[in-house]
Amino acid sequence: MNCHDIASRGIIGRQVFIEMHMIVEASDVETAHKITEEVEARLEARFNPVRVLIHIEPPDYKSVQNPVHGAGGLMTGIIAKVIRENRKSFCT
Repeated sequence: MNCHDIASRGIIGRQVFIEMHMIVEASDVETAHKITEEVEARLEARFNPVRVLIHIEPPDYKSVQNPVHGAGGLMTGIIAKVIRENRKSFCT
């Protein structure tokens, strides 16, 4: 799993909006959807209230953007940390 093009705005505790692209190693749409729901749930637990928009990319997609571990900015860094810490549970 790789997240890139992470954008966010808002105030934690009031309302946060997060948009990102995510490459998933899923063989079907249902599995990819379950992964995004789990990512959304973890982000909601951390930033509630939050609205998350995740663009799914196929496994062979090549991004010119930095992956999640290279993301910059305070909010983006926190989002990246939430995803890194839970990566294994998203992909099971």
